[in-house]
Amino acid sequence: MAATAEQEQQQFYLLLGNLLSPDNAVRKQAEETYENIPGQSKITFLLQAIRNTAAAEEARQMAAVLLRRLLSSAFEEVYPALSPDDQTSIKSGLLLIIQLETQSSMRKKICDIVAELARNLIDEDGNNQWPEVLKFLFDSVSSQNVGLREAALHIFWNFPGIFGNQQQHYLEVIKRMLVQCMQDQEHPSIKTLSARAAAAFVLANEHNLPLLKHFADLLPGILQAVNDSCYQNDDSVLKSLVEIADSVPKYLRPHLEPTLQLSLKLCADASLSNMQRQLALEVIVTLSETAAAMLRRHTNIVAQAIPQMLAMMVDLEEDEDWANADELEDDDFDSNAVAGESALDRMACGLGGKLVLPMIKEHIMQMLQNRNSGYFSCLHGLKLKSKKDCSHIGYGT
Repeated sequence: MAATAEQEQQQFYLLLGNLLSPDNAVRKQAEETYENIPGQSKITFLLQAIRNTAAAEEARQMAAVLLRRLLSSAFEEVYPALSPDDQTSIKSGLLLIIQLETQSSMRKKICDIVAELARNLIDEDGNNQWPEVLKFLFDSVSSQNVGLREAALHIFWNFPGIFGNQQQHYLEVIKRMLVQCMQDQEHPSIKTLSARAAAAFVLANEHNLPLLKHFADLLPGILQAVNDSCYQNDDSVLKSLVEIADSVPKYLRPHLEPTLQLSLKLCADASLSNMQRQLALEVIVTLSETAAAMLRRHTNIVAQAIPQMLAMMVDLEEDEDWANADELEDDDFDSNAVAGESALDRMACGLGGKLVLPMIKEHIMQMLQNRNSGYFSCLHGLKLKSKKDCSHIGYGT
């Protein structure tokens, strides 16, 4: 029997390889074969593949992705049917693999599995039926091993509801954990992950006003991580800030001025990528839509944002056909010109033309005096917008 099990596992490794094949026919056949394997057998094969450090890295990563998908899409069909011993073995095995794994990318994928399993093991009453995972989080986040600290933060970021109905009990511990990690100056990855985890926790508790107030003093650390990570070519924390502006703008209120100032600074920094600059602008524009009353109290920021949007509209990258095009190509939606035009329109809608129009007019005369073709294209765009949107913007008045 042992030999047969080993042979089956070897065949499964071949199957994983075929699932990665560039040949469509081979890959399709492998997908059909995989789908026909019983769920409980899939778990066994996938876990063994993940454990086997001698296996090809691509095969192990594919196994990790497939196991997470299986737990996500078919948990009720697969996991409860396992024996209690097998369930315990899976849970303890995953935590052990994280501790032994040396490859960062692989460790993250295993953390994704742990987060998915934990998500499914919170019952209807909010009881976490996997208390060992909480102990693992606390032990790992205070470990001297940076990889384990990253793992704990990654799991918490992926599933911030992991504490279930014990969240209130652990609230101070959670806060202290995040604050300490965001203050880690030696390990940028820890600082970035903890800021993302803090943002995810805020987003997961968007309707819990006392919690948002209690965690308000984490925002300066998140903002610092936004700044630092952007200059390390990482926009993940900035994306989290955009999500907060969209879903929980009230969380930003106590530190709105520094949030807006940071967004302006990043938007204006030509050394950053276009995507980062657009995301920074998105924070301000999103707030004009989700928290217009808050933003209207900071007209100085709005006034500084307007020329940034116009400057983006001028940035046509020497594409003379852009302004005269009847339809936008897909690639155009990533351009600064389109981002600037869209931002200006959205901000005018959000804050009202009476506030925004005078600020735009301040800069139009300067643009008219500039012979750069980009400025004429920008003005042409404003003219076109006036015909469509003068009811709320009034460009044409």
